[in-house]
Amino acid sequence: MKEKTTKPMKIMVSSLTYPLPNGVTASLNTAVDGLLERGNKVMIVAPDYKMKKARPEHRVVPSSLIFHTLATNLLGKEERVFRANSRNKINKLADEFEPDIYWLHTVTWAANAFETQMLKSKKKKVLFYHTLVEEYGRLYAGEMGAFVMRRRTKALCNKVDAIMTPSNMMRKKLIGYGVKTPINIIPTGIDAPKKSFTKKELKERFNIPQKSKVLLYLGRMSKEKNLLVLLKMMEDLKRKKFDATLLFVGPGDIDEVKRDAKRMGIDDKVICTGALDREEAQKIYGACDVFVFSSQSETQGLVVGEAMLAETPVVALVSPIQKEVYPEGKAVVLKKEKDFADAVIDILQNKKKREKMVKDAKKFVLENFSKKRMIERQIKVFREVLKK
Repeated sequence: MKEKTTKPMKIMVSSLTYPLPNGVTASLNTAVDGLLERGNKVMIVAPDYKMKKARPEHRVVPSSLIFHTLATNLLGKEERVFRANSRNKINKLADEFEPDIYWLHTVTWAANAFETQMLKSKKKKVLFYHTLVEEYGRLYAGEMGAFVMRRRTKALCNKVDAIMTPSNMMRKKLIGYGVKTPINIIPTGIDAPKKSFTKKELKERFNIPQKSKVLLYLGRMSKEKNLLVLLKMMEDLKRKKFDATLLFVGPGDIDEVKRDAKRMGIDDKVICTGALDREEAQKIYGACDVFVFSSQSETQGLVVGEAMLAETPVVALVSPIQKEVYPEGKAVVLKKEKDFADAVIDILQNKKKREKMVKDAKKFVLENFSKKRMIERQIKVFREVLKK
């Protein structure tokens, strides 16, 4: 439905990880779809991942091969950044598009070319603060890394006109850093998976024994996702002689996970699919027996909501977003990592508890993570910024 009473907006948006399959890409695509449906114009600027354009609005800018090589070798990450001279290309795109608003979706340790272009422009500036970069800094560079990212976050946030963030937890963090810019809590809207494999189809597709229970992790496979906890869970389940298979779906540090599984003697119980296209990945949720979630660095947890909408029970560690995204009663929430295996067994053996939980969880997501509400809130922020 197009906006009829207001002038269409032109929004130039950038994410350094677009179009990699992750929560930021999903959130951005949902937002762009909603903005376009309401008659606005959008351009997405992202580094070159040597992939085809994700959609007509997508513009590819050369990426730094040197930084990419360093990141891959040191951190095992596939993310890229713009080249030092990419601002010329971004400036040219901006001259052609003539945006009303710049919308940045990535905060890293230093300003990237899009951010530099945005800050030097006289146009309005909005930041969507998706990622708890303090924790990433701590994970890879200790307390000094966390300090640097807190300081970097504060400096950038206080230079923009408005901030969006997916949770109240993130808002409190930003205020604690000393951010003075208005902060708007806008959870990403979630849709129920449209199709699902049957359990038989799923097991045939990934060579899983028909009698085995399937536990699913879907998302990026990296150190900050706490995946070793899930491998230890499988170690416990195997020791308890509980027949289960852990299915890892997503890109990332696959070889490292496989090495850990082999070292722990559970490689026969762990399957890594690698990255799948979104349509196939979405079909997996409803065919699995339990969705397991060990990350404690998430800011929105879209995969948890998708599992809930697919009526798959969720077993997850407590985390900063837990009360907002998967409250007690809508998921099995664990305070101790060692309880994972027992919790999985319990929810699978307790049919009455499981059926009530998945019903309540689906209702919770439908009521709190509406795509329509997300787009309306974002447009309101953009309109208010343009009035200033």
